[in-house]
Amino acid sequence: MSESNSTENFHHQSLSLQELLAKILDVPTQSSTRRSLPITGTMSWLNEQLRPVSFLDVINATLRGIGQVIFCNNPLSGLIILIAILIHSPWVGICGLLGTIASTITAILLNVNISAIRNGIFGFNGTLVGLALGTFGASGNGEGNPLWIFAVLILASLTSVLANTLGIWVTTHFKISILGIPFHIVTLLFLGTALYIPQSLFELGNSPPTPPVISLDGVQLLFSLPKSFGSIFFVSSVIPSLLILASVFLCSPISTGIGLISALLSSLVALVLEIDLQYVYLGLWGFNSVLTAVALGGVFYAPIPQSLGIALLAALICALLQGGLLFIFAPTGLPILALAFTIITISTFIILKHSIPSLVPVALYTITCPEEHYKRYRIAKEIISRFKVQIQAAIQGKPSFFLVQNISSELKGELRYIFNAIDTDNSGAISISELRTYLIIAHNTLSEAEINNLFSSIDLDSSGEIDFEEFGELILRHQRLTANYDEFISYFIPIDENEDGLINSEEMNRVLQSVGELPLSQQQINFFKQRTGSDSLTWNQFIDLLLII
Repeated sequence: MSESNSTENFHHQSLSLQELLAKILDVPTQSSTRRSLPITGTMSWLNEQLRPVSFLDVINATLRGIGQVIFCNNPLSGLIILIAILIHSPWVGICGLLGTIASTITAILLNVNISAIRNGIFGFNGTLVGLALGTFGASGNGEGNPLWIFAVLILASLTSVLANTLGIWVTTHFKISILGIPFHIVTLLFLGTALYIPQSLFELGNSPPTPPVISLDGVQLLFSLPKSFGSIFFVSSVIPSLLILASVFLCSPISTGIGLISALLSSLVALVLEIDLQYVYLGLWGFNSVLTAVALGGVFYAPIPQSLGIALLAALICALLQGGLLFIFAPTGLPILALAFTIITISTFIILKHSIPSLVPVALYTITCPEEHYKRYRIAKEIISRFKVQIQAAIQGKPSFFLVQNISSELKGELRYIFNAIDTDNSGAISISELRTYLIIAHNTLSEAEINNLFSSIDLDSSGEIDFEEFGELILRHQRLTANYDEFISYFIPIDENEDGLINSEEMNRVLQSVGELPLSQQQINFFKQRTGSDSLTWNQFIDLLLII
């Protein structure tokens, strides 16, 4: 197709070019995101199998909620974590489980987004409430006390109310998760009330003193790394912490790796600051840094070198902030919980949004696991980088046939078979009448305008007929895009910041820079305007350009 083709190719058509090409191949337009091992990643297939809000689905949501404390949306990971907590302390484990169930059921009763419930988003704050109250109450009159169970159920339920009000408001206006803010609000208010208001119902008692550590122990320091994962769930013993580490690895090896590195970095900070080594050995110094690194290095951003570097830097700053918060909170007698992680993660997200817009965040409702986020990035990089080459070739009047010229002989033979089925007169080129006849025989009824649009889109040199290279290139581009469509569109969602459904040149430059490409030149911007008749593209127009340029 030459540059003289008008904008009618992009407007007033009932089907997009992608859908028209599918009529030739008769293939589905969406890809499967199933991972190679069904128990790894997020186990999204399980949600597809279970009836929403059935008994088994509530169990699934509950276990996912436990895993979501450390961004592991995997029910098997959640189950392993629950077992680890129960091994460490049956009482704390029961409180954590009841808190998760209470917050999950409350979310169901509030009729909030069912997908969020099923993925544990409304469960993890309840988990943390149960674990915190179970832990702090155990040194007082909490263990086995029905009043403490009642407090867990009420406070955990309140976290879902807060997540459904404050959380939705923050997400809508700032496009950021409120993380564990509901947990911190209800837990600190409860502990402060129990501590400062005279009463005998909820006695916190005093934690047994830990003997000071004089010398550095390399083995203990090594064990502090998995304990930094365990401390996220109020677990301080080695075996349960290793189980928790294994559960994270099951869901995301990337999260495990960056979490361990951040735990090591935080330990080094502790040594420099001469923090009490016992505090380090228990994993209490590292868990905030682990959460920060996992969140920024793979959950809210794809795990690429830039985001991983920022995540580790943020983890270091988090360790420093933790020291400051401990000093501030010491006179109050209240724990800092995961405040350092929450403050640093949200602050970093806001700073990056305004200072490095080319670092594209993962849309909140498309978050899965770091491996999937990296896959989306790779797919977007491949397609967008090739698109940049196609643009320059089109400006120079030289259509790009990169894909069809670099395929195996087997795949070329399959394409030739389809091509010959349409080229009924064996002339080596497809005419519009042959394409029309093929579509009729294949029972794909298209309007005359749609057939003309399909034909002119494949006829890259506007010769009036389609040769094999033109046919093969467009089919291969379509198959590549179709096979990765879900991942590609998920990567693109945050680009449209103003949510107007259009992609302008500024947003296009942002996505180009996000995959390491230079922004559009003025010549390329003018080329887009000439092809589309507008400064902005709809999603279908953009997809069409990916296919035909």
